[in-house]
Amino acid sequence: MTRVRSRWVVAAAGGILVLLGLLPKLGAVVAAVPAPVLGGAGLVMFGTVAASGLRTLAEVDFKDNHNLTVVAVSVAVGVLPVGVPTVYEQFPHWFQTVMNSGISAGCVTAIVLNLLFNHLPGKAGSPVAEPTGLMGGGVEDGVEKPREEVV
Repeated sequence: MTRVRSRWVVAAAGGILVLLGLLPKLGAVVAAVPAPVLGGAGLVMFGTVAASGLRTLAEVDFKDNHNLTVVAVSVAVGVLPVGVPTVYEQFPHWFQTVMNSGISAGCVTAIVLNLLFNHLPGKAGSPVAEPTGLMGGGVEDGVEKPREEVV
């Protein structure tokens, strides 16, 4: 929104937040802000984050199915706790803690799938490795040279 990208501004804002947390009087001023104002600010903030994510996704190469699969499955897993709140009831407590939040469920899914599909050796690029040479261990001389040169 403001296009301020200075780390000094972010550090100053962090310092102000620490002061607000440590000084009860300043915390009381923030607590006095009406809930609709905080709701409107939160709506703008999360809308900006969502728009920034969409802008980032617009730059992704979706020509192969790897990136498309990562995005589709991550969004689906992120929406799952909202659509079916009881989906993780039978899982262990530690798993429920992570996966009951749509944001964390989608993020964990995106990270794992991106590592599996795009960053592990042998998984990047085409799903089937192209053979190089003959199965017996390489290219033989007679295959690449004309018959006259081999004989």
